[in-house]
Amino acid sequence: MKLIGSRTEQQMREELVRSNLALRDGSHDRLVKALELANVNVAGAYVLNWIPEQVEDIYAVLVSVGEVVTVEVPRGEGQVLIDREELVKYEGKCSKIQRLKIAVARDLLECVYSNKT
Repeated sequence: MKLIGSRTEQQMREELVRSNLALRDGSHDRLVKALELANVNVAGAYVLNWIPEQVEDIYAVLVSVGEVVTVEVPRGEGQVLIDREELVKYEGKCSKIQRLKIAVARDLLECVYSNKT
């Protein structure tokens, strides 16, 4: 998907940057610990989706240009569940707006890896 610099893209970019900052500042401690146990560099991770359920929070996190990790974090005691998935497979289940968010997140990742600002 080609990015055009729309207001929607800019809003998504800001939301994704905030999600990355929250991961790096420890705001989501259990999620960060789970990602680190899965050998994920949180400095380059972006939360694509967060579903708050009654028993757990479910996060879909873009961890590389080609991989998404889904993490189920229990609200109380319990085991964190982690599922890795190729981005292509994950994208196949997404709506058009979710695919746009993924494209923006991939653009941010490419900026991180190429040291652009």
